[in-house]
Amino acid sequence: MKLLRTEPRALSARLHAQVDTLLRTAFDLEGSYDYGPDRADMVLVLGDDDRAVGHAATYRRAISIGDETLTVGMIGGVAIDAAHRRHGHVRRLMAEVHRHFTAEALPFSLLFAFVPAVYRSSGYRDMTNTTRFLDHDGAWKDLVFRGGMVAELGGRRWPNLPIDLRGPSV
Repeated sequence: MKLLRTEPRALSARLHAQVDTLLRTAFDLEGSYDYGPDRADMVLVLGDDDRAVGHAATYRRAISIGDETLTVGMIGGVAIDAAHRRHGHVRRLMAEVHRHFTAEALPFSLLFAFVPAVYRSSGYRDMTNTTRFLDHDGAWKDLVFRGGMVAELGGRRWPNLPIDLRGPSV
């Protein structure tokens, strides 16, 4: 299984179409997958026999934690083709994401999971912070995300303070 690390706009048309099909299937989307207003910094694509079977996208975002502004890494669009699940592919993607974020000196990685248990072996734990974010309907919301998770990438402990994503979740 090969791992491609690139920018979203650098994906070939063929690979972009495969990734879009993978993500639309995984997230039951009717339209094309959209990386959102924060456009991903990097995408990771796992390939098997010239076919995309895994994907993750990374984002950098300045957020507020209590009264502090801090840049963190965020992860979105994590998907593995159904026929290739339960083989450690998510752990492989998360390890590469963590190397990337650590090289950029980002202290934390955040994600919002449909199935949180998948990410625990990669060092994620539940995030119980009240989170402010811009919802897809254009309204600002404040809530504790069920499925919100954090991984500490350095020596700093994740604070249990309100956070403001300053935009949408990814």
